[in-house]
Amino acid sequence: MKQVRIIREDNGFTLVEIAIVLVIIGMLIGVGAGMMGPLVKAAKNNETKDIVNAAVSGIIGFGTTSNRIPNTTEFPSTVRTPKDSWSNSLYYIPDANLVNTTAGGICGRKTTNISIVLCPDSGCATPTSTIPNIAFAVISGAANFNIQTGNTGGSVRVYNPDVPGIDNYAADMTRLEAYDDIVQWMTLDELRIRAGCIGAQLKIINNELPSGRSGSSYSASVYPDGGVAYAAGGKYRWCLQGSLPAGLSLSPNTTSVNCSGLAEGSWGQSDTMGLSGTPTAAGSFNLSIFTRDNNDAGGSDDNIAQRSYVITINP
Repeated sequence: MKQVRIIREDNGFTLVEIAIVLVIIGMLIGVGAGMMGPLVKAAKNNETKDIVNAAVSGIIGFGTTSNRIPNTTEFPSTVRTPKDSWSNSLYYIPDANLVNTTAGGICGRKTTNISIVLCPDSGCATPTSTIPNIAFAVISGAANFNIQTGNTGGSVRVYNPDVPGIDNYAADMTRLEAYDDIVQWMTLDELRIRAGCIGAQLKIINNELPSGRSGSSYSASVYPDGGVAYAAGGKYRWCLQGSLPAGLSLSPNTTSVNCSGLAEGSWGQSDTMGLSGTPTAAGSFNLSIFTRDNNDAGGSDDNIAQRSYVITINP
């Protein structure tokens, strides 16, 4: 009788196959672990950029209602969060003239004392560009836990990413390393628009001057609005250019054929400009009235406003 053998095969992994699978799994775990660090860093960078942008929005909102920006003490409570995603405090650089309204506030000022200098290398001998009249800057020290952006006499250097050997911020550790700060700033002109400032910083609000009559008493005042008032001696300076009717006088009494070119110290100083007296002749008299403020206390870059008028003196 013929015997039939039934052969049964057990399917399974050999030791070699198991070893190969384990090697592959190990490689995948290694690749994943290697990618985890950069992915976490990128996520924290993006989160911090959002935090810094939100801080900028908070400062703008404060300025819209206050006509100034928060000072460094007010900053933490003004923004959504004063710390970046690494739990380090943001560094806030405000222009000193914009943290109060006595110096003109956001809507009154023409200039600030802060500039952003964009640097392509550590020496920054030839900056990529310089941006003047910065209202404020907000900075995170980012992943290296080291704020490297400083404010030196109003000059804030911002470097290209990864420029080596940078640390311009003296208030924390001094550690020269590749630049990775996250920085946002806003110019005064941008802030004025966002804060809803309307028109020029300094204006003369009179639309016209009253007419008069020859032989009768005449009096008129010209009023300014905005700008940066002087602290003493009269809030503004004044100059008249043109023909004043005979018999009228000015207070302050400053006239010139070219008020714009007249040295600041030669302008009369007062809260308003007054015209008064008794005109002696009829006619129409064309004149321009100029006013300037104290925007640039140490120089000549002040706000200047000018309006032209016709004074009619009837017989």
